[in-house]
Amino acid sequence: GLPRPRRPPLGSGRAGRGVVSNRGNMSLEGLPRHTRTVGLSELVERVVHASYTDLRRLATNLPGQPEADRKRELARYLHNLRQRLTRLHVLAEWAPKNRGAQIAVKCGDMMGQLRQHQMAFTDAADRLYGLRQQMDWAAGPLYDTPGALDVLCNGRYSNLPKAIADVAPKPVPLETDPELIELRDERCRRFDVEIRGLLVDERNRKTMPKAMRVFSVRDGECVVGVPGEYRATLTLGGPPPLPPPPEDDEDGAENEPNPKKDSDPAPPPSRLGGWLVVKIEMLAGEMMDADEEEGRVAHTRVFPLTKTEVKILGERATARMAGMSPPPPAPPELVEGGAQGLGGLHYVCHDIALRLCALTVMNQSKKVARGGGAWHGGAIRTEQIMGKVEAKPGIDDDAGEPGTEEDGEHEHKKPARGAGEGIRMWFWLPGLAAGEGLKASTGNRMAGVDVGSVEVGVGNAAAVDAAVAAGTLPRVELTYERADDKDSSSGAIAARALIPTDRAGVVEIETFDLPFSTASVDIKEVLADGVRAAAATRLRAALTDLEPACQAAGIDVPTLALDAVNTGDANEDGWMRTRRPAITLRLTREGTSAQVTCGKRGGELCVCGVGSFASSGAAERVEHSVSVGGIPALLKALPTLRRRATEWDLREALGSAGVHTHPAPHSMKGWVDDVAPAALALVPPASGNLFVALYVSEAAGEQTGGTSAPKKSPKKGAKKPAGGAVNAGSGALVARLALVSASRRHPASAPAVAAVAPLATDGVTLLDAKKRKSGDIGVFPFDVKSAVEGIANAVRGQKVTAQRSCVTSWCKSRGLRFSDARFNDGSHPIVAFSAKLGDDEWGETQTVCATCEVELKGAEGVRLTVRCPSLHPGAKATDPKQRQGASVASRGGVASIDVEADGWRVVVDYPDSEFAAGAACGDAHRAVAMLALVKRFNDATDGERPPVVLTLEPLSVVVETPGGFGSRVSWVGGTEDGGLAAAGANGGSVPSWEEAASEAARVGDPVAFMNAFVGDST
Repeated sequence: GLPRPRRPPLGSGRAGRGVVSNRGNMSLEGLPRHTRTVGLSELVERVVHASYTDLRRLATNLPGQPEADRKRELARYLHNLRQRLTRLHVLAEWAPKNRGAQIAVKCGDMMGQLRQHQMAFTDAADRLYGLRQQMDWAAGPLYDTPGALDVLCNGRYSNLPKAIADVAPKPVPLETDPELIELRDERCRRFDVEIRGLLVDERNRKTMPKAMRVFSVRDGECVVGVPGEYRATLTLGGPPPLPPPPEDDEDGAENEPNPKKDSDPAPPPSRLGGWLVVKIEMLAGEMMDADEEEGRVAHTRVFPLTKTEVKILGERATARMAGMSPPPPAPPELVEGGAQGLGGLHYVCHDIALRLCALTVMNQSKKVARGGGAWHGGAIRTEQIMGKVEAKPGIDDDAGEPGTEEDGEHEHKKPARGAGEGIRMWFWLPGLAAGEGLKASTGNRMAGVDVGSVEVGVGNAAAVDAAVAAGTLPRVELTYERADDKDSSSGAIAARALIPTDRAGVVEIETFDLPFSTASVDIKEVLADGVRAAAATRLRAALTDLEPACQAAGIDVPTLALDAVNTGDANEDGWMRTRRPAITLRLTREGTSAQVTCGKRGGELCVCGVGSFASSGAAERVEHSVSVGGIPALLKALPTLRRRATEWDLREALGSAGVHTHPAPHSMKGWVDDVAPAALALVPPASGNLFVALYVSEAAGEQTGGTSAPKKSPKKGAKKPAGGAVNAGSGALVARLALVSASRRHPASAPAVAAVAPLATDGVTLLDAKKRKSGDIGVFPFDVKSAVEGIANAVRGQKVTAQRSCVTSWCKSRGLRFSDARFNDGSHPIVAFSAKLGDDEWGETQTVCATCEVELKGAEGVRLTVRCPSLHPGAKATDPKQRQGASVASRGGVASIDVEADGWRVVVDYPDSEFAAGAACGDAHRAVAMLALVKRFNDATDGERPPVVLTLEPLSVVVETPGGFGSRVSWVGGTEDGGLAAAGANGGSVPSWEEAASEAARVGDPVAFMNAFVGDST
């Protein structure tokens, strides 16, 4: 074949850009003048004529006017004349030398000449159209000689069907036509085969970017794209790809043939054409915030493209894949190196995706800077990263250098600003710690032209400026790297965090690459990642100080997790439930832990999770001290955190074991040295005001987890206390048990410590006096399991003591004398007291009394026994089960009454419960009240004694008349506000006499009782 013509190199005289040939200049000189211009001579004449006219007018008007007015008018005329002449001088010096004016005049002449040509062409076209219409009328007829001969010779027109078929419209095949379907399937199959072959060639020639993926090849189309950026649908039928241009050496001659290139020639163009873009879709998008007013949740919105934009992008990509410049309206592009294949598609789509993402970043940075979310109120400072200043070349080569003037004076200009390259976001500004309240904003200052910035509004702008200038604040930078024409895979939006660190007094900057997703552009998440990187850097420095302190305090070595989550409900650090770096402090062996993090807003140290094992007040104090004091305050708070965690583990373990604990032992007054125990378990019944306390301390005796014993100077020769063999400072803990008796001034007041008695290690018995004198306080190595077992044993063992306290307190409150009988033979202790049955209050001198005995059986319950002599000769006892409506015992007690040799006995057995002892005391009061009423019936005189039959039940008495009408009398209500009440024996209710009979029973008047009772029965 013939040799292929060589393409002239760029910049040569034949095809260089910006070069105009001499022939073109000569041809432009002959253009007719169409531009409206003014000659210099005419301009000078106009200026002179106008000045002369003004001077004559001035000479005519000035005579006769005051001297001052004449001078003023003359000065004004001279000033105007000087201005005119100055402008004329400047114009006369500038016009002949300015190339731009000459070019403008020539361009105007060219436009005028082109307009004349257009008018001439339009006139010629109109005349040709009129000539065409005239020629139609002048055309001669075209006779159908073959058709006439066919009709004359054969008598028919045989060519008629063919003539009709030629001019008749052909029918359009249906979509369901088998031939059309088969043809379409065959075409799609050939396209699919050809497309797969082109994809293989693209991979072999490495023109397919590594990030590009082939989603599908079917129906004659290929879907390719980059996940999170774009998706394009391609087919065949586009322009064939152009071959690459030959390489030239420095002298412009062709290089020698390269054996490697000659052995691997470019593949021939496809028979079905080159790549053709059918559709382009954007997969990149932005994160939209939730809006409660509009009912919108947070979601990702894909960047939309209009039909025109899709068309222009498709034409650009199709042309670049073929190595050509796109057609209008797309701007022209210079594509070097021939066809780019799928790399050209990636260059176009990747570039537009990055541009949309960069625009979104700019818009989101304005919203974040103006306040929102965790940064509301100006917690960050945003500014634009400016690029390098590019010098603008002069238009005229003959002109002087920029910045110089003919008179030699330098022109003072402000430094030009380059194109924006990205944004920079400073965070953790001074004065924005979580513990400090926000103040009213003093004003906003824009730090970037196109981005926008809101500085801290708490009156600390000077400190922020100083920190920014010194570079001691962490920041996040997002830079836009534009794609290179020669490398389709280039171009990206790079996000990184720059964290200053202080190492031995030298501030160094650590750089961390941050992830940036084009699929969901969210500048808040990028900023949060930067804050996470800064928090991780600060926590690593804090970890070096925490490790020795934790080892000294007996706490496990802390660990740093980069993706920890706050499991509590509180939001101490502002991160909510999102991931963030955190140091985990495992305070106890049971796993109770706290997290040390950095605040999202101000970067201060925060302790999270303290509220899960401590009270809200204690948690707030610890969090505030660490937030203000930093690492020293955190090291000082480690013993407090360990003690609170230990107390929480004890309460949880005791609750799981069924032991009730006091929620706040610190609220009780009267503790030794004002230090409360680690756990305080309640010994039921609660009315006994008896507790089992667990004191936790270090093995050396220094208090870390509870209350220490009263400090006494040990005697000479005294034995060392148990647990003293553990080395001091090792972090090992010991515990001891104590029985605490509390007292209340009145039932509504809080209990106060009355007495503390040490318990043995088993928790059942009190510590021996000899051991206490020798210095042994009953300590044992502390662990939660053994401590809970000891407290549970103590609660069970001291239950009888609590029951006794409940009963004796009840007796004391009523002024009763009682005896507390305790037996050494294993029998249950008994609290006995007597109740006087008479007209006066209890305690008056009477000969008849009832004896009450409360047997305390601990976990087996309580037994109440009430004994009294026979009070009425005709009275009899009966089983309450045999009579309907008999009063029952309180709290599930089983009552019985029987007749002994010397009187009556009421026995009530109560099962084990919280209120068994109190129920026994209340039922004793009910039984004694019933017996006192019986005694009143017995004490009546023979004339006044009513003829009734008394039937005694354990807690009530039935009064029956000879006619069979009966009434049951029992105690109703509490011991303080209740009283005896009468009702029908068989459940009947007769309100007409019950109220009068009940009042007579309460005052102990049997005659009034019978009058109300018998009178109604008759």
